[in-house]
Amino acid sequence: MKIFEMIRNGDESGVSGIGKVLEGCVFDDGQTVIRWCVKDKPNSTAIYPTFEAFKFIHIDSHPTNGTELIFTTPSTK
Repeated sequence: MKIFEMIRNGDESGVSGIGKVLEGCVFDDGQTVIRWCVKDKPNSTAIYPTFEAFKFIHIDSHPTNGTELIFTTPSTK
């Protein structure tokens, strides 16, 4: 399992803001669970079948955000 944080250096949509905007977990089978943690907004949790699906939706589709993923726990595999 890997634990990560997502940091945005820009926010082209104007919704999530900048800085640490979510925390996530990638299970050994690839399923990915995220939790938005944007200040002054409700926290929400989402489940993706793969890390690639999460990345496509929240990172690859917003290239100007300068998104960084910081893995805080090494993989157990």
